[in-house]
Amino acid sequence: MSAVPRQQGPATMTVSVLGMPDPLANESIVEYRERFQAQLALIEAEEQRQAAAAEKQRLHAEADADTQARRKEAQDLLQRHEAASIEKLKFWHFEPSEHHEDATPEEQHKEFLAKLVTRLVYTCNHLQSKLAYLRRAVRNDKDLHEDATRALDSRVQEQVAPRPDAGESNSAPSTRQLEERVDHVVAMLGDISTFAAPATISK
Repeated sequence: MSAVPRQQGPATMTVSVLGMPDPLANESIVEYRERFQAQLALIEAEEQRQAAAAEKQRLHAEADADTQARRKEAQDLLQRHEAASIEKLKFWHFEPSEHHEDATPEEQHKEFLAKLVTRLVYTCNHLQSKLAYLRRAVRNDKDLHEDATRALDSRVQEQVAPRPDAGESNSAPSTRQLEERVDHVVAMLGDISTFAAPATISK
């Protein structure tokens, strides 16, 4: 008498066909559906996070390109103004000649003002360039800080969120464990809030 082949249950058969995770031992179809839906929710959240990160990177690249173009335009304008100012100040400099070797008090005053204004023009342009560099450094530090904070928040959510495939006693962290995790994250955020900002700006 030939053995009758063993029939698989509908849930097991569906899982095998679709390639979904196997049900746990003594897990009802309702519990399996809830666990599978929870995993799908995590996957969708990760997809949204990756899409948002890609969109942010695209926008950041566009903003960088626009900033570079505006920075070059401003630098060119600054150089043109500098050259025009220096050209105008040339007429204030005293140049001795055969019949006019000594400068008059008025010419000496103009010579002094020409040198002073020339130095001020160079100093202002240099300070403006330094301020633009510091502004970029602060913005980069702010972006890095925000990215690190979001990564920490995501990591904490993953650690604190109960796992659907584990038992109630294993998945639910104790109050003491949650407090220790929060204290650890707070300490890390405190370190990040001061991470190397002076060193970055001083370069």
